Amino acid sequence: MNDTGGPNAPAPAPAPDAPSPAPVPAPARIPYLEARVLRRAALWAGLLFLPATLLGVVLALSSEAGTACVMRGTCRQIPGWLYATTLAVAGGAWLRALTVPDGAPPTRGRWAALWTLIGAEVIFLCLVMGYFLP
Repeated sequence: MNDTGGPNAPAPAPAPDAPSPAPVPAPARIPYLEARVLRRAALWAGLLFLPATLLGVVLALSSEAGTACVMRGTCRQIPGWLYATTLAVAGGAWLRALTVPDGAPPTRGRWAALWTLIGAEVIFLCLVMGYFLP
């Protein structure tokens, strides 16, 4: 009795002329994806700083207190060195976060520079909007 279709049937031998199947390659990892992500985030954070500042000024001026500040001259006096310091910190952090080399993944210091950039920008925006409040 010849049983060729059962579960215990031997597998047919491959033809001698047929090439062996190639191994399935592992999915390729994008090299230095973390560096690209950090640079892209820092670039967007830096480029959106000016539009965010303009939006903050428009929102502050659209309030009653902001309009009275401009019309009557009752704006707060915030020292100029505070603006300059936050801009200098943001600029330095932006350069530090943007200059991530492709040769290695970014360090914790580079990620800290990105968050320092975002924090300095938020403080600057608060200072700009706080100028127009009574």
